Amino acid sequence: MHGSHSDEVRQIVVDDATADDLDAVAEIYAHYVQHTVATFDYVVPTLEQWHAKHAAITAAGRPFVVARAVDESGTEQTVGYAYLGTFRGMPAYDRSTEDSIYVRPGFGGRGVGSALMAGMLDRANPENVRQIVAVIAATGGDGSIALHSRFGFTEAGRLRSIGHKTDQWIDCVYMQKDIWESRDR
Repeated sequence: MHGSHSDEVRQIVVDDATADDLDAVAEIYAHYVQHTVATFDYVVPTLEQWHAKHAAITAAGRPFVVARAVDESGTEQTVGYAYLGTFRGMPAYDRSTEDSIYVRPGFGGRGVGSALMAGMLDRANPENVRQIVAVIAATGGDGSIALHSRFGFTEAGRLRSIGHKTDQWIDCVYMQKDIWESRDR
């Protein structure tokens, strides 16, 4: 076990995120803004901004999910979230999305990321999603790259020294999944 999480995780449950989940989502993401290069955000989004993002994603018919860990005593804790957001703002990109997956610190390596990815992909509607793009900071991004690879994402390219955070230049790896590939045409 890692850190202060002494109770064994008995089960990971993935559900559609509701407004009640956004406090935990905001808390998880704040850690990554403040302490990592996993996101290029410098400023922690407000809870109001999370509510607006959740509303926009769900209104677009796209998945926004949370993972809850249930410990031996039956206590639930939100341990991660994932969603399909906008890839680019221009209309021709409307069926292309960018995924975001974040796991609460201390819960890595327990299947949370895989559960989130599976839950998000299961909810992706091929009527309004064709391509999913992952933009992954190469520095510290090995786990995310491996996760995306396991779910059929392939590397589409690398942008060198594209982001600057914590006094370093960071590459981004672009990965892509075509969810129509396995569909009958």
